[in-house]
Amino acid sequence: MRQSLSENERAAPAARAVWVAAALSAVLAVAAMIDQLGVHSLTDHANAMYEPYGKRPDPGLLYGLVYAVAVVGALLWLPVIRVVRSRSRLAPVLAVVVITVTAALAVLLLVSTEYDAQIFPPLWGTLAILPPAVGVLAVVLLFRRASGHVQ
Repeated sequence: MRQSLSENERAAPAARAVWVAAALSAVLAVAAMIDQLGVHSLTDHANAMYEPYGKRPDPGLLYGLVYAVAVVGALLWLPVIRVVRSRSRLAPVLAVVVITVTAALAVLLLVSTEYDAQIFPPLWGTLAILPPAVGVLAVVLLFRRASGHVQ
């Protein structure tokens, strides 16, 4: 005999996945802060990239772009959390929109080039693509919940 799960129990995995996506956006910001305050890998990469051209990159701008991607991502996941918790049928749609926006921002970090060289090392784009990747899992769980499959 199979017991059916309550709606809250079926929503829990999707809600957790959305929380993880939001947390991973925060991880990007924390990683940027650690790098900016001590490691300087982003600054070192940019300096090495621009040095042959006699240019000095603005570290504040580079870190500011990473922070912007992180903050925008985290802020976009917050309404998704709320909608998932309210069990709205719009939750998967909103999650797909947020995945699209956050993935586009991550791709910009991955593919931005100047002087035929990547502006951001792949680490930053990889960290930025993790939240939308987890968001895809959340959408799958949300669609399963909407169709009544047990998770």
